[in-house]
Amino acid sequence: MNYLKSENLKFKSTITNRLLWIAPLITTLFAWFVGGFYGFQYMSFYWWYAFLFSGTIAILTALSHQKEEKASNYYSIVSLNINLEKFQLSKNIIIVIKLIITTLFLILFVSVSNFISPATAVYSISTILIGGLCVCLSSIWQIPLCFYFIRKTGMAFVIGANSLLAIFSPIIFGNTFFWFLNPYCWTAKLAEPALGILLNGTYTGNISYSWLIIIIILMSLLLFFILAILDSKTFSKKCIK
Repeated sequence: MNYLKSENLKFKSTITNRLLWIAPLITTLFAWFVGGFYGFQYMSFYWWYAFLFSGTIAILTALSHQKEEKASNYYSIVSLNINLEKFQLSKNIIIVIKLIITTLFLILFVSVSNFISPATAVYSISTILIGGLCVCLSSIWQIPLCFYFIRKTGMAFVIGANSLLAIFSPIIFGNTFFWFLNPYCWTAKLAEPALGILLNGTYTGNISYSWLIIIIILMSLLLFFILAILDSKTFSKKCIK
């Protein structure tokens, strides 16, 4: 718990916390500008999970890493009597919390249609809430992956690669039998029953809560825990060396 409190304090009054509402606001404003009230809700969700959310994940992890690197290049952390694996694991968990917060902002912004122009709203408030959280939970496995590669390659590469993989993986592999082997396809496949959005972004309106949603979320959570543990161990070994 102390690791989480310490990590959370580092983000206080930083651009990271402002990004949590700026990213979904830009997404929804652009969706409204292009699609109007009729396309606003499903376009917001599609652009969010198709690439903007993955970009946000990469940016948040990059800013977390950059903060430590600029301060002392992790030397001050190594000199302290702390568990390095727990330290890095807390970074992963804090980013999960940040992603839930930014998802709640997205849910709030998308729900505006239900109050301003309910006749044009394609989703109910409950569908927006469930769909938003499903998108979030099915994507959290990207956090430890981004942390690992940011330490290896740098910020720009990871942001670009994570966003591009989120865009093109569902298009290339989404309709193949092996889509489940590519985690970047999971959220797009989940959006079909949860939000009625096809892989190409077309809205069908066919929303049905199926076992596929639960299976994808469970796979994402499992992969997150596996990658977070591996990331923590890799980080610890690197710092000790």
